[in-house]
Amino acid sequence: MTRRRFVQRILKAGSGILLGIVWLGKKASPRKFVWAKRLEKYPGPLKALGDVSKQGKWSG
Repeated sequence: MTRRRFVQRILKAGSGILLGIVWLGKKASPRKFVWAKRLEKYPGPLKALGDVSKQGKWSG
């Protein structure tokens, strides 16, 4: 095997590994802005959660 072919194989393998790492990093990264996009589509006003220890008026 010539030196040129060896370097080409090493570069191809390295770029494949790097591409896989980038792909996994994108899938595993936390989605910080998805919630903001979803809130734009919400049809009504948003309010803070109340006291969770109180029973609501619609609970059975």
